Amino acid sequence: MEVKRYTNNTIAEIELPRPFDGHGHPRRDELLRLVGPMMAKRFASGIVMPNTKPPITSRLVASEYRDDILHSTDHRFSPLMTLYLTDTLDPAELNEMRTWGIYGVKYYPKGLTTNSDSGVFSPSSLWTPGTNAFNVLRKLAEEGGVLLLHAADGFDKNNNELDPYDQEPHFIRESLPRVKDAHPDLKISVEHLSTAVGAEFMFKNGGYKLGCSITLHHLTKDRRDVFRGGFRPHLMWWPIIQPAEHKEAIQALAIADKRFVWLGTDSAPHPVSSKRADCCMGGVLTHHMALEGYVEAFEDLGALDDRFERFASINGPKFFGFPPSIKTITLVREDWTVKNSYLTEGLQEEIIPFRYGETMRWKIQD
Repeated sequence: MEVKRYTNNTIAEIELPRPFDGHGHPRRDELLRLVGPMMAKRFASGIVMPNTKPPITSRLVASEYRDDILHSTDHRFSPLMTLYLTDTLDPAELNEMRTWGIYGVKYYPKGLTTNSDSGVFSPSSLWTPGTNAFNVLRKLAEEGGVLLLHAADGFDKNNNELDPYDQEPHFIRESLPRVKDAHPDLKISVEHLSTAVGAEFMFKNGGYKLGCSITLHHLTKDRRDVFRGGFRPHLMWWPIIQPAEHKEAIQALAIADKRFVWLGTDSAPHPVSSKRADCCMGGVLTHHMALEGYVEAFEDLGALDDRFERFASINGPKFFGFPPSIKTITLVREDWTVKNSYLTEGLQEEIIPFRYGETMRWKIQD
């Protein structure tokens, strides 16, 4: 990473390979037309989540969605597609998956996150021979694809409902080891890692076959922010933002310069009526300032150096078997203010973005 400094040694400008977003929700139709240019401005490529309505469960639908994203980004962003793991997903859909632009399969625990109604009913099917999910994962390993995990359990072994703050720790302790043992040849990415338990597991077990993405909100926010002065719906995601000690563990993992850790925004816009509602939807738009926010976070952590380049631009694409970008992007130290909302022609409602109305101190050089 190229760094320019002021005479007082403060970093003034950085240049790095165009980053990779390891976890994004660009949405469809009018929302995609809003989000696409934001993604292309900041990222060269990235993993596209399949939990649209309807979900992406076939090569053909994935290919059509990929074309839509390419059009919305003026072909300046390379989308790496994924299929939604359901209890009925045909393993044959993974035949020659790379030729269809598909790089992985996403596991959603049924009912525990946005648009997860089609998710796998029983986590145990991931490691139980003879189940459809098990057969899909065997085929996925044969094809060299990646299993992307929304690492959350809704219930314990006695069928007691878990506290939302315990869903990821339970999955990491109880379910993830079983998945790894059942599929030793399968690459696994734990998405949007959010807990100290998860960070500890990664430090001990991360490597060529196991990695994780880290979001900006889990890197910079904790439960105090979510409830400061009342509930803040525009800080509501799944997995839920955890207490401060978990944020600190995620920060330590992010700056540890491990090849199995990478940037993944989990940018997930919703109309304002879905956020300020009786049942608040999880997910917030971050693509409008994600890269700038990560730069700010790494600077605050004293790690705005080559570690950031590897986290943002190198580790993710290498894990998924995609070449890192040879193009570069430059950011300069310059204040700007995040919009309070976005509204485009055709959208019936405003989209409230992450850190709306706040001042950012890093800006992409046009």
